[in-house]
Amino acid sequence: MAAIIELGVDIFFVLTGKRGEDITPRPGTSVRKQDGTVLKVYEGEPQSEADRNPPGDDLISLPFYQDVAASAGPGAVSPSDHADSVIAFGRSFLRDQGAVPEKCSVIWARGDSMAPTIPDASLLIVDLSQAEIANGCIMVINIGEDLLVKRIRRRLDGLVDLISDNPAYPPETIGPDMMRQLRVVGRVVYFCRTP
Repeated sequence: MAAIIELGVDIFFVLTGKRGEDITPRPGTSVRKQDGTVLKVYEGEPQSEADRNPPGDDLISLPFYQDVAASAGPGAVSPSDHADSVIAFGRSFLRDQGAVPEKCSVIWARGDSMAPTIPDASLLIVDLSQAEIANGCIMVINIGEDLLVKRIRRRLDGLVDLISDNPAYPPETIGPDMMRQLRVVGRVVYFCRTP
């Protein structure tokens, strides 16, 4: 995230799809938009409850796993369980997305199988408390060593279909032998396109 900011990218556009007021925030700064939205970018992992819950306007700092990418393609490995930095979001915004703010994390999406919905190099906010298959929802899942982001559909015959939004990728069916390896990490509650 810091690298994106250093490039001069409008972080409000990246996070909300709406233009900021020509502001390029730097790590450690806090910016309030006219609509009351507050964004604060931190470097490093939260060290205390105060870091996880920054003061003001119901903000919460979500762990950002910059080394972790869910594949919107054939599969990616999650190389780190350690958050590199944090990104602050409004608790009320996350609740409006159906999320439990304290259980959310941020990771990357890599690949084009979920395009046009989720383009390559998008940031994903994943609610880890929603770790059950939810029909039609976009989920982050582990199958063996692979970390994937896919739309999930449970079939009447008990099998599970992994659906890519990109029509170039046909649905994949998880059979009984693979079901033991399937673990739902969480539901994607929001994503941010990056330029």
